[in-house]
Formats: sequence, C-alpha cells, structure tokens
Amino acid sequence: MVVSYANYILMIIGILTIFAAVFLILVDKLKGEDMYFNLDVKEQELKKIIEDAEEIISELNYLSDVVVQEIEDKMKSLQQAYNSVRVTPIIQEVKQQAAAIPVTIKSKAVVEKPAKEKSNEVKLNTKQQAVFDLAEQGMSVVDIAKRLNMGQGEVKLILSIKNDMI
Repeated sequence: MVVSYANYILMIIGILTIFAAVFLILVDKLKGEDMYFNLDVKEQELKKIIEDAEEIISELNYLSDVVVQEIEDKMKSLQQAYNSVRVTPIIQEVKQQAAAIPVTIKSKAVVEKPAKEKSNEVKLNTKQQAVFDLAEQGMSVVDIAKRLNMGQGEVKLILSIKNDMI
C-alpha cells in the first residue's frame, strides 16, 4: 500500500505540473498576442506620421512656389521701373546746364585730391576696365563676378554704365 500512495502522489504532482505548464503556455500566448497587437498599433501610428509628413512636405512645396513667384514678380516690377528711368538724359541735361554757367577763376592754384581718393579711383577704373575686357571676351555676368570676386549686380551696373556711355 505504501507503493500505491507513492504512485498517487507522483500522479498528482504530474497532473499539477501539466496544469502549471498549460497555464504558463496560455499566459505566454496572451502576452505574444498582445505584442502583435502593439506592433499593429505602432505600425498604424507610423503610417499616420508618414502621411502627416507627406502633407507637410506638399504644403512646403506649395509655399515655396508661391514665394518664388512673388520674388519673380517683384524682380520684374523692379526691372520695369529701372528700365523706365533713364539716367543718361538727366546727366546730359545737367552737363549742358553746368556748361552754361559762367565760372570765374580767382587763382591759379591747383587742388589735388588726397592720395587715398586717387588710389580708390585708380582701383575702381582698373576694376571697371577688367569687367569691360572680360565682357568683350564673351564671358557671362556670373563668370565675370566669380573671377573678379564681385557681386553680379555690381558687374551688371558697370556694364550698364558702359552701354549708357556708348
């Protein structure tokens, strides 16, 4: 009989072990399904973030197109205003009026410019001549500006002055 009690005790321990194993398997399976559920939720969140980012990018593209269009419109209006203003006739009129004013010279003293102003004038004339030479060689405004380390607007201004003088 002692043997039969031992068999019953071992059988009860075996059954309890099986129930514990089944319980642990079910708990693990529930956690695993929860993990997959969390992955699905995270995937949906990521898709929503990507959609929002694409929408923001399209809005930024539209905004940049609007800004570029406004800049181009302003540049066109400035160019039209610049073209409508002719400085050459005004300069010629001033020269004619200045020539008509009688000038009396009281002394024969010659006034020279300070040395700093002369060096700047020579430098400016050298720069202008360099721009003229490169333009005659067929270089573009951008290339001239890069080579002489000047702004494109300055190169255009120097070339427009040359065109007005011709």
